[in-house]
Amino acid sequence: MGPSRRSAPRTVGAVLAVSALLAGCGDSGEEPASIVRTSACAVSAPSGFEDAGVGAAVLEQVRGAVRQGLVDTTSTQRVSTPAQTQAALERFAADGCTLTLLVGPGGAGALSQVAQEVPDRAFLAVGAGIGADQPDNVLSVDFDLRDSAFLAGYAAAHATTTGVVAVSVSTGQADGDTLLAAFDEGVVAAQEADDENDLDVRVVQQGMVEARTVEDTSAAGRDWAEDATADGADVLVPFGSASPQGVVEHLSALAQEQDEAGEEDEAADSGPDSAPAGADAAGTAGDGDAEGTGASAEESELPYLIWTGSDGSKSLPTPVRKQVIASIVPQVGTAMRAVLTGWPGTGGDPDALLEVDGEPVDDAHEAMPEVVGGLEVRSRRAVGDLDNGGVELVVSDGVLSPLTGLGRAVSDGRDLLEEEDAEAS
Repeated sequence: MGPSRRSAPRTVGAVLAVSALLAGCGDSGEEPASIVRTSACAVSAPSGFEDAGVGAAVLEQVRGAVRQGLVDTTSTQRVSTPAQTQAALERFAADGCTLTLLVGPGGAGALSQVAQEVPDRAFLAVGAGIGADQPDNVLSVDFDLRDSAFLAGYAAAHATTTGVVAVSVSTGQADGDTLLAAFDEGVVAAQEADDENDLDVRVVQQGMVEARTVEDTSAAGRDWAEDATADGADVLVPFGSASPQGVVEHLSALAQEQDEAGEEDEAADSGPDSAPAGADAAGTAGDGDAEGTGASAEESELPYLIWTGSDGSKSLPTPVRKQVIASIVPQVGTAMRAVLTGWPGTGGDPDALLEVDGEPVDDAHEAMPEVVGGLEVRSRRAVGDLDNGGVELVVSDGVLSPLTGLGRAVSDGRDLLEEEDAEAS
């Protein structure tokens, strides 16, 4: 089946509560030595912290740490170029941030350079797909989405009514070509498994990696969505940081056009020349065969969306959220708990996400707490995936009748993945 997948200052009492947890983090000469002031600074590239994705999840984690008394002050900055990323990282380092987070793809080179120049500070890359060759004060949280991409293809094949689906990855997306291949495999697997309905589904530009890899900007994402929709795709699956925002813009524009068209139709129907009740658009007590009656029900429906980063059926703006049929949700909090000792939050098993020397923690690899840039950490790296609970696939509730049974279909797709894993082991 293809590639292997596997804020404001706080009180002294609140600061004292975390002094035992964090050590050597920018002590003030005017305060007792036992008091530790901590700060978390975050750089997000390129979609920012209101992306209904990993950026928003990281921001919520930092805010939660403030509420729990783990973090004293916070600062965030959105950047869109490597130069801006490096400048923001350098500024936060100069400001004495205890923990500086880099969110999203790209910026690995800048992170490595700045971290090397400031060895007494801790840096955490979240969803950046950084390599292993990093300074000792660089920690990382990543998410393996290959199994999720397979299930997205499987779900898309069951959800489409036009028989055409589309997927894209942004430049900088970790394992982007593998995600495209896994999605294609999921579509093929769904067709092979569905004997009753004889599924016949086409993926837009299937097998063409370059054509389906877009610049990580909202403009590029919108252009891709417009082209895919024009090609007949009624299920859109974008992977990326900023480019998916353009897909949301496209769906919002389509919804607005439909609303405006509906208002015009309603105004025309209520005019002096409108047809009497019971008559069709041609003015006859009709059988519904008249032409020129506007878009059909199928033509008026917006494309469906499979979202990555959060539960899009709750986090995206109306009416786009109503089109979300499934969401791939990285468990950012669990992953951060796996890396940082004492990070607040509940749910999930952080131990399952730990990696030591590039291998999952098991009897041969034990995560040992250590101090990195003044912070006590459990491991330098955590990787979440569908198997270890670091990534969840959420099928939206309340979808329209053509999607009845989508949850069952996704469950069948997971069974296929488990069977493949069993055969490979």
